[in-house]
Amino acid sequence: MNLRDYHDPPERNASTAFPIGVILLSMAVILAYLAIGGAWSENNTDTAVYTPQITDVPKNR
Repeated sequence: MNLRDYHDPPERNASTAFPIGVILLSMAVILAYLAIGGAWSENNTDTAVYTPQITDVPKNR
């Protein structure tokens, strides 16, 4: 058999541990980033969001 043309057979039993581990690790890193960033930027100021007032009322036809 020529070793240059030899390929391993396809994998029949794939493991899902690596992709699930990467997803869980990514979620943990994102949550830690948000928690640390939120605690670090905490400056005890309240933020209020106001909706714009409607000034032009359409006339009834």
